[in-house]
Amino acid sequence: MKWLKDILIEWQLEKLLKVQRKRDIQVPTEFRCIGVLANSEEDFLITKELMRDLWGYKVRIIGLFYTEEDSRLVEAVSHKNFNWLALPTDYFNEFLLEKMDFILIPSLQLNPYLRYLLLQNQSGFSVGLFSEENKPYLDLMLTGEDNDLRNNVRNLIEYLKKIKEAC
Repeated sequence: MKWLKDILIEWQLEKLLKVQRKRDIQVPTEFRCIGVLANSEEDFLITKELMRDLWGYKVRIIGLFYTEEDSRLVEAVSHKNFNWLALPTDYFNEFLLEKMDFILIPSLQLNPYLRYLLLQNQSGFSVGLFSEENKPYLDLMLTGEDNDLRNNVRNLIEYLKKIKEAC
């Protein structure tokens, strides 16, 4: 059944990209809620830890990561969380309905299921590391200077803060 969902999610993505709406991108004066979508549990935990180091618990972090294995974390998602038409189930209500300041993508190649959730979210804008695959999905991208995810995400957040100060 997974192969069918994989085909359908790619079809859903193509359809969404064709009708993607124009958004008014604004950097908020103060970050209150940030989303994270990561391809692995490790990337998600590193990113979340870095954000906690920067902002503590002043900023709410809502995130998801993709895994095929069973995970005890509520942030774990897989194709099983999508119905047979590859549409998100109620499991994603919080992520899809929450108005986040921005969504951070620490992965160079985001999973198709997470790309779908990214396009369906109502958030202001999305930021992440540059790759040709991420290009149609992200509003602000920064080239990863390093193989170290922590440094790349830190640079991305610092760049975002400088944009916020300049606005």
